[in-house]
Amino acid sequence: MDKDRINSLSEDESATIADSIRMTASHTFDSADAGTSSIMDPNQVEEEPLEFDYSSEDDFGNIKENVEDTSSLKVEHDGEIENNPGRFVIDTSLHSSNDKEDSNSKNEEKADSKNSIGKEIVEWIKTISIGALIGVLLVVFVIQRDDVFGPSMEPTLYEGNVIFSEKISTYFESYKRGDIVVLNGQGMTGYDREEYLVKRIIGLPGDTIRIADGVVYIMPSGQTEFFILVEDYLAPNTSTTMMSYGVEQGYDEITLGENEYYCLGDNRAVSNDSRLLGPFTEDRIKGVAVVLVYPFNSFTWL
Repeated sequence: MDKDRINSLSEDESATIADSIRMTASHTFDSADAGTSSIMDPNQVEEEPLEFDYSSEDDFGNIKENVEDTSSLKVEHDGEIENNPGRFVIDTSLHSSNDKEDSNSKNEEKADSKNSIGKEIVEWIKTISIGALIGVLLVVFVIQRDDVFGPSMEPTLYEGNVIFSEKISTYFESYKRGDIVVLNGQGMTGYDREEYLVKRIIGLPGDTIRIADGVVYIMPSGQTEFFILVEDYLAPNTSTTMMSYGVEQGYDEITLGENEYYCLGDNRAVSNDSRLLGPFTEDRIKGVAVVLVYPFNSFTWL
């Protein structure tokens, strides 16, 4: 704009200049107060001041009012307003300390946000890792999933059922008569299948077992009389027969040694169990069944 030209500004022209000032304000900052020395940031780029002509006190007042509203510009003018039209100068060369603080604050907020996200990711990784570790420890030392094969445990368990077995009992040798257990039968006479067996403990170490007339008799260690084993988990009219080779039915007895368990299937007519394979030693017990989990509508504690 020609610095020698002095125009009388209309209201629209003043408004246009004010709009320009407001647009400039979003990119500029206050300078230091007059007479105050300051050190300019070496990275700061000095900009050319914006200049507008005014020719009356009203022109200057209209523009100055808009500038003061922004609170972010330094305004200078030449001469006395009353007598000498002059030039309206917007100094855009220096950044204000307030805006620097705002900028620094925003940068700090961004950094804090990034740090917060990073910490959250680390916490998620820790949580997942700990959860995975706990899961592995549970599977290795506490609980296992087992599938039921065949009909030998009907009507308690059916083929295709899924059960969870706990392993804690195997560390403390705490088995009870009636426990459903998961057994490793590999290498035992008459059994060459790879999958584990699921059977029920009938006799404990030291017990004498007798099977006669379809009934199981137990004489616990240290006692002199048999009692009839009540098995309400069997299907009605189930008859237990001895399956040992070369032994006349109704006269077979077996006394269990140390760490030996006599295990039978609930479906006595089809189960390959201790009547055929003999007693199971403690090291063959891999877990005690605690819950039937599948199918879901058959969920039950065992």
